Amino acid sequence: MGLSKIILRIVLKILDALTFFIKQDPNRITFVSLTQDHLSSDFKLIDEQLRNKSFDIHYNLIVFEQNIKGKLGYFFNCMKQLIDLKKSKLIILNDNNYVVSYFKPENTKVMQIWHAPGAVKKFGNQIQRQYPIQNYDYVICNSPYWKKCYSEAFHVKEDQVIVTGLPRMDMLINKEEIHFYEKYPQCRNKRLILYAPTFRGNIIDGFKMECIHFDSLKLEENEMILCKFHPLLQDIQIHQNNVLNVSHEDLYELMKVSDCMISDYSSVIFDYCLLNKEMIGFVPDYDTYKQTIGFNIDFYQDFPGPVCQSEEELNKVLHKSISIHPEFQKKYVSFKDGNNTKRVVELICEIMKSKDGE
Repeated sequence: MGLSKIILRIVLKILDALTFFIKQDPNRITFVSLTQDHLSSDFKLIDEQLRNKSFDIHYNLIVFEQNIKGKLGYFFNCMKQLIDLKKSKLIILNDNNYVVSYFKPENTKVMQIWHAPGAVKKFGNQIQRQYPIQNYDYVICNSPYWKKCYSEAFHVKEDQVIVTGLPRMDMLINKEEIHFYEKYPQCRNKRLILYAPTFRGNIIDGFKMECIHFDSLKLEENEMILCKFHPLLQDIQIHQNNVLNVSHEDLYELMKVSDCMISDYSSVIFDYCLLNKEMIGFVPDYDTYKQTIGFNIDFYQDFPGPVCQSEEELNKVLHKSISIHPEFQKKYVSFKDGNNTKRVVELICEIMKSKDGE
């Protein structure tokens, strides 16, 4: 554990002792995130349905930045999180949380929504980290397949991993108006290939990515690549007419307008499979990644399309008709009825009605 974490833990211990008098509000729910400073995605959808209930809803939302100002803001926010933990009956998270792992009151419940519909790669407690993840009471997931690896990653029992589906995946199924072509008219009547890779590295050692060499691809005149890089790496510069960096655009809208997606170890493959469109895996570092990080799925066996380790292999399959593995969706995503948000909200209501110890 680094010096900053040691100092933070000492300060939080002192604050914990000094705020012994704070009482829990049995009607209070608090959303906590370090990756969004406003309601969006799953949080937004859940919040919209909870507003029809009689709960007292609060928000502690920031975007952590890896600089002095960001670290200082995180330090003080952790103090606020501790107070929120004491005041709330339910804390809803979308990423891992240091304060919850060490200072969660016994009678406070914590629900982990998580920010991905599955986990191709090992994560959380499955890999080496600065602090252990613990003290979650509920973790939601997309299918029974995820119970085992989520129980390992989040240090919970398998029966604490609840299959509800992720709220935001409702937006892929429910029809919404698309505005993409208004902003990018050059994409009309084109075959659009969405490139959506994940990052490599971590917040301590820094982030990087294994990117396609676009000048090596043999694109046809009616084809364009839409690059949706991970939020941690979205400012990558691209200088090709038939390749657009659209990282600031909505992921689901990009999925809806695209004809095919190229990805790697990103969980977006579980979202995209609901659209029954072609997918290609591009993993030039597969052998190294398998040894250093590892997988929660049999990557080559289960990936819903061809897997390539070089641009040469990618060119061979880029224009071929790709058969999607029929069992992929069934195995990794249980619900496609558009009611994921409803199921999560029903679970929240059950938690809020329960008495301590139930």
